[in-house]
Amino acid sequence: MVVWVEIMTRKPSTNNDGPDPSDELREKFDRRQVLRGLGAGTTVTALSLGSVGTAAAATTTVSGGGDALQNAIDGASDGDTLVVTDSATYDPVTVDVSVTIETDADPTIEGDGGTGAAVSIEADDVTFAGFTVTNPDGLLGIKVQTDYDGATIEDNTVEDVGPTGRLGVTGIIVGQGDHDDIEISNNVIQNLDQETTDDSGFPTVNGILFDADGSTPGTITNTAVNNNVIRDVESDIAPLGIVVQHETDGVDINNNEIRDLTAADDTDSDPSDGVDFGFTFAQGINIASPSTADTVVNHNVIENITSAETILPEAVKIDGDGGGVKFRANQFLVAVGLNNRNGTDGGSRDPSDDPVIDAKNNWWGSRKGPEEADFNQDADDDKRSDVVGNVTYEPFLRNPPGKNSNKGNGSP
Repeated sequence: MVVWVEIMTRKPSTNNDGPDPSDELREKFDRRQVLRGLGAGTTVTALSLGSVGTAAAATTTVSGGGDALQNAIDGASDGDTLVVTDSATYDPVTVDVSVTIETDADPTIEGDGGTGAAVSIEADDVTFAGFTVTNPDGLLGIKVQTDYDGATIEDNTVEDVGPTGRLGVTGIIVGQGDHDDIEISNNVIQNLDQETTDDSGFPTVNGILFDADGSTPGTITNTAVNNNVIRDVESDIAPLGIVVQHETDGVDINNNEIRDLTAADDTDSDPSDGVDFGFTFAQGINIASPSTADTVVNHNVIENITSAETILPEAVKIDGDGGGVKFRANQFLVAVGLNNRNGTDGGSRDPSDDPVIDAKNNWWGSRKGPEEADFNQDADDDKRSDVVGNVTYEPFLRNPPGKNSNKGNGSP
């Protein structure tokens, strides 16, 4: 039996004419918080998927900006849907219940400029879709906190985050611990900035970051980072597109566009403007995982990445174990297409100690495939990307994917 009930919440009665009929409905459906924190006139549509007496998922419409969305979250129960119906600006939110938050308008959630996230996900099975998220002079856009599973972050624009002067400004971040079934898809992450004023840390800017502790990194499983655009990211030290620090087991990073990342140390022109680390670097994708399994990086376009000092820009940098990652049909249009060697110079370590990276059938900007270089600073900054370290790149594509592409055999 399916029961449709529409409940109109009202201000509590101030007379003593008898019990409010809505009390009976509230008890019958066991709605723990469906009316808590909602103002007069809020419409809640409850859909029961079982018999009368079973708790029902509800759809709540939200409008008005300010703290209205947080109030609706505070009054929601697991399985509910919150729909924002206007294009107002909302305060930062903490999502600590398993809900879907979506919109049929163009609302903005604006952070408070501190070290927290504009949107903090602190429950399993949260879907957050369709918003513009900003945090001017703040650190984070959207964050999935430690050990939560089932987060879906899709169809959002995350922009205008930073600068803070320290730490790592980030558009979308998945925190430490184990995470399963994370989906980050169809988002635009743009206009992130970090201007360094504090040498106590190592500030970076990250489009999407899986942020793990090196001693207890945790594992991400059944995770997808697909169809995102990351662009216009700038840092005095290091802009990075997608960074993975967790151990991986079943991860897809596919069909993303990463472009216009700029490492621009401006301390030479204005020494008072920041801290000079003496080098910069810029990377489209960084794999810093202690171990990798069943992980694919396919059909990504990485281009227009620049680094002002010492270290050439890299489309992909392996800082951990890339042995369980396969790269296919990517366009590596950066001075260094793939670097599988720690360190920036010749050093004394034998690069053959690194796991072999499987990077067959990618486009390296030339029909001749990539050039080989011993280390980053030995590469050429031209249209033909270089590979560094233990990388299997043959056969390679002799045309960009989708443009009469065919598998080459290593010859022009």
